[in-house]
Amino acid sequence: MRRHCLIAAGAALLVMLMTGSLSAQRATRRVFIAATDAGGATVLNLTPAELRVTENGTPREVTRLSLGTAPLRIVLLVDSSTSIGPMVSSFRDALNAFVDTVPDEHEVTFISTGGQIRVRTPPTTDRLKMQAEIARFASDGGANAFLDTMIEADRRFLKTAPGQWPVLVIVTTDNGETRREMPIDEYNKFMQDYVSRGGAAHAVIVRGKSIGPVTDLTQNLVENVAGSYIAINTDTTLPERVRAIAERVVADHQKMANKYEVEFTGDIRMVQPIINVSATREGVQLEMSGRRPF
Repeated sequence: MRRHCLIAAGAALLVMLMTGSLSAQRATRRVFIAATDAGGATVLNLTPAELRVTENGTPREVTRLSLGTAPLRIVLLVDSSTSIGPMVSSFRDALNAFVDTVPDEHEVTFISTGGQIRVRTPPTTDRLKMQAEIARFASDGGANAFLDTMIEADRRFLKTAPGQWPVLVIVTTDNGETRREMPIDEYNKFMQDYVSRGGAAHAVIVRGKSIGPVTDLTQNLVENVAGSYIAINTDTTLPERVRAIAERVVADHQKMANKYEVEFTGDIRMVQPIINVSATREGVQLEMSGRRPF
């Protein structure tokens, strides 16, 4: 990136296979697979006993196998700093476009970043509650506490729902006003862990004449998970841009509905292990990825 030492997007696939949760010398890892039979039809009834997983050639036990049909857990991370004051109407329209587009089955957490983290709605499927809070949305003033809020939101609302696909949707501004040195090591640690959990991230940034770390960090995260990154210079198109991200989130979930998440316990000392997954059921072929969707 321009000013900071961030882990590059090219490392993402390796990061996907790194540590999830740690215990002694053991680590929870996950990969994603699609299964087809000899005729090319999708196989939707595999069991853990029918999978063989190896990590650098060492057999590993499958601890969880599930299809990607679980509802999403979405954190809608929205800038409420001083800079959004003149754009509040566009922000409200954009947020309403998002919640109107995402089906009610998916949980959404509405969090703003002005000054400090503010949880406007905890995880909910109640769209009326969301719309009421959006109607009250306004600038909280202060600076954009983007990184601290994102890390805290992940810790409180995404990591606590391991059975659901974590999704970050970022709607923010960047006028380059943040000049302090950013805690890049802290960001990189968060990013590696988030990517290893198969998290998704998408962003729309309304940028000013100059840009700063908010753009750097957001673009790096989105690139590492192959999400949608949209930079605009005016807020007039913000609602349609955010709606497009909502449509992408829904489409991605549909793509994973016939694919599996495979969790197993590996060795923490293997930083970039080679993972192989095969099926013992006759005629079943697997396609594997370190990220979702694929």
